[in-house]
Amino acid sequence: MGVSTKTVLEDARNKSATSLDLDERDLKDVPSEVFAIESLSRLNVSHNRIGQLSEDVSRLKNLENLTLYNNKLTALPKSISTCRSLKYLTASNNFIYELPQGFGSSPCLDYLDLSCNQIKELTANFGFLTTLRSLHLSDNHLTTLPKEIGNLKKLEVLALRDNAITTLPPEIGNLQALTTCLLQGNKLKWLPKELAQTKLESGGAVLKLAGNPLNKIISEALQEGGVAELFELMRGEEYQTKMAADLE
Repeated sequence: MGVSTKTVLEDARNKSATSLDLDERDLKDVPSEVFAIESLSRLNVSHNRIGQLSEDVSRLKNLENLTLYNNKLTALPKSISTCRSLKYLTASNNFIYELPQGFGSSPCLDYLDLSCNQIKELTANFGFLTTLRSLHLSDNHLTTLPKEIGNLKKLEVLALRDNAITTLPPEIGNLQALTTCLLQGNKLKWLPKELAQTKLESGGAVLKLAGNPLNKIISEALQEGGVAELFELMRGEEYQTKMAADLE
């Protein structure tokens, strides 16, 4: 029989632990004792039945890595934005439908995984997450992105697979650090010409568009010469003219 949760918590508190794993313990809540272990820099409570994360998470001033994967969360606490040290947040495979007000104020978030949730919209505040390098929002219910996404100048990975996205904002062209963009399984017919301003045609970069109802000229360009051919097309006047006419 495994060590009890109570014993694990007592041991972590007594040793001023920096890392704590409480995964697969059939927890419905994060035990309140966790939030008293202010030495924690990593907390893993994945594979439980947690329906709500307490606002007391903000007491963990040294927390850098928080894993909430595969629980029953419908929201994140507002106070999560005040976790000043938080760099890695994984809350995929939950039931989160919206992000808390002020979420964009997280000062040093590097990695954010909210895949496999119920999110329908990102607010403009998302544009304040300027430290983000990796953003995972696949398998949600997004139909578009806010123009403020263009503020994420350090973003290297953008995963938006299997949503219901019909348009991308022109500001996506501002993502000059972007090297991986996953857009498979959406409802995109056209791509903003500004996408060709990114480095997604450079060696080693990845742009995936399978499973979208792309216009014929986009599909043909991809078949003929891949992303390089597509971006050359997008830089031409003909592309903008045909897109404008089709969208009228």
